[in-house]
Amino acid sequence: MRVHQLVYCVFLIGIFGLVATAVPPRWANVWQRFVRGLSRLARRKTLCCIGLGVLVLVVRAALLPIWPIPTPTIYDEFSYLLQADTLAHGRLANPAHPLWRFFESTYILQQPTYASRFPPAQGLVMAFGQVIFGHPWFGVWLSAGFLAAALCWALQGWLPPGWALFGAFIGLNLCLFSYWMNSYWGGAVTAIGGALVTGAWVRITRTKRLRYAWLFGIGAVMVVLARPFEGLLLVAPALIALGMANGTVRVWLPIVLTGVAGASWLAYDNYRVTGHPLRLPYREYYEQYEIVPPFSVMPIFTTPRTFRHFDLESRARETYERARSWHLFVDRPLDWLTLLRFYYGNLVWLLPVVVFTPFLWRSRTTRFAAILVTVVGAASLIEVWWYPHYAAPFTAALLILVTQSMRYLRQWKYRGREPGRFLVNAMPVGVLLVMVASETQAIATHRTADQIQANNAQVTQKESIEKQLLKKAPGQHIIFVSYAGLPSPHEEWIYNPADIDAAPVIWALDLGQDENKRLRRSYAGRSFWRFKPAESMNLTPY
Repeated sequence: MRVHQLVYCVFLIGIFGLVATAVPPRWANVWQRFVRGLSRLARRKTLCCIGLGVLVLVVRAALLPIWPIPTPTIYDEFSYLLQADTLAHGRLANPAHPLWRFFESTYILQQPTYASRFPPAQGLVMAFGQVIFGHPWFGVWLSAGFLAAALCWALQGWLPPGWALFGAFIGLNLCLFSYWMNSYWGGAVTAIGGALVTGAWVRITRTKRLRYAWLFGIGAVMVVLARPFEGLLLVAPALIALGMANGTVRVWLPIVLTGVAGASWLAYDNYRVTGHPLRLPYREYYEQYEIVPPFSVMPIFTTPRTFRHFDLESRARETYERARSWHLFVDRPLDWLTLLRFYYGNLVWLLPVVVFTPFLWRSRTTRFAAILVTVVGAASLIEVWWYPHYAAPFTAALLILVTQSMRYLRQWKYRGREPGRFLVNAMPVGVLLVMVASETQAIATHRTADQIQANNAQVTQKESIEKQLLKKAPGQHIIFVSYAGLPSPHEEWIYNPADIDAAPVIWALDLGQDENKRLRRSYAGRSFWRFKPAESMNLTPY
C-alpha cells in the first residue's frame, strides 16, 4: 500500500512546519498571493475542468517515449481487448468458431458466440481508440483525461470553486499514474459515469438546474453499462433521493428516455452475445466455466463445469470460503485501504476523513455522499472479490468527503494558533513532492506497476515468440500449446483476435494427435508448431 509514501509526506510536512516558523513575513505573503491566484483561477470553472483534463492527457502523452503504451498482462485485459477488437470490426460478438475448443481462453466465451464476458462500456471506449488512433490504449488514455475533467465538474456542484479544484488535485494521481490509465482493466469509464450522476444530482436537487437531468441519465447508463451491480448501487439511491426532492416531468422525462435507450442497448448487446436479451455474458460465462458465484451469499453452483486447461476452481474456492468466514473482516478493510490509497494517491488524506467522519455524516452538504459510500461499503461485504475499480462509480463521492474533511481541518485552532490552516497548505505540497519524486524514479528506472507486471508475465515472452517466428519464417502459423507440467493453472497463453482466421499467428490448445488433425486439415496452408512452456520457451516443428 506504499506506506513509505505516507511517512515521507508526514516528514515533509514537519519540515515545512519548521521552515514556516523561520521564514520572513514577505515569504508568507508570496505564498498567500499564490493561493489567492489559485482561488481566482478556480472561479473560472469551465477552464479548470478542461485544463485538468488536458493536463492529464498531455503529461501522459509526453511520457510515452520513456513510459510506453502498457502491455496487457491479466485475463480481464485480454477479454476487454477482444471486446474492443470485435466492436472495432463493427460487431457486438463474433460467430462461434467451428473448431472453438482449440481456442478456449479465460474470461472469454466461445459459445454461443466468440465474445468477451464483460459489459460493453470499456470495450466501446477502447474500440474508439483502436479505430481513430490505431491502438485501443488511446481510448483508455482519453477516458482518463475526461475523468479528471468530470471529477472537477462534479465537485464544483458540491463545494466552493477553490475547494473543488483542491479535490480535483487529489484525484490527479488516480487519473494519471494508476492502473486506470496504465492498463486495460477499466475504471475511468465507470468513474466518469459516476461523476456525471453525482454532479448532476446535486445541481438538480439544490440549485434546481433541471437541464442536468440529461447528464444524470447519461451517467446512469454509463455506470450500468460498465459495472451493472455497483452502478445500480449508485443509481438506485440517487433516483430515490431525486424523487423525494423533485418529481417534475422536466426532470424525469430525460432520465427515463436515456434510461430506456441504455437498457435497450444492453438488452440488444446481451441478445447478440448470449442469444437472450436478459442474459448477461457474465452470467453465461459463469454457467459454462465457473462454480464459485460473485457473491458470498450465493451457494456454489452444483452443476458440473468443464474447466478444461484453465482450472480456476482452487483459487476461487479459497477466496469464496474466506469471504464467508471471519477472514472477511480482516481482508475487506485491507482491500479498502488499498482502494483508498489508489483513489487518494496518498493515505495522508485519509487521516482528516477519519477524524471528521461524524461531521461529514451530520453535514447537509456531504450527508448524501456519505450515504453513497456507506452503501458501497456494505455491498462490498457480500462480494467474493473486491478490487479498487469495483467502487469506481463512487469516486466523486469519495473525493467530496476528503475535500470537505480538509475544510473542517482548516478551521482547527489550538491555543490561539491555526495549525489547521498550515496543514491545509502543507499537505498538498508534501503529497505533490512525494508523488513527483516516486513516479519520476519509477518511470526513469522502468519500474512502474504496469512494467513490473509485464516483466513478470508470460505475455512478453508470447510477443517475443511471435516476432521471432515471423522474422524467421514469414507467413502464417499455428502454435499448439501444451499446458502439461505447468506449476500454476493460471498461466494462460491462448489469446487470439476477433478474426481468428486472419491472424498471422494463431495460438491453439493441443488436444492430442487425433484432434489436432482436424485443425491441421482446416488450415492446410499454415505452418504448425508445438509449444510446451513447462519445458522450454522454444518452438519445435509439429
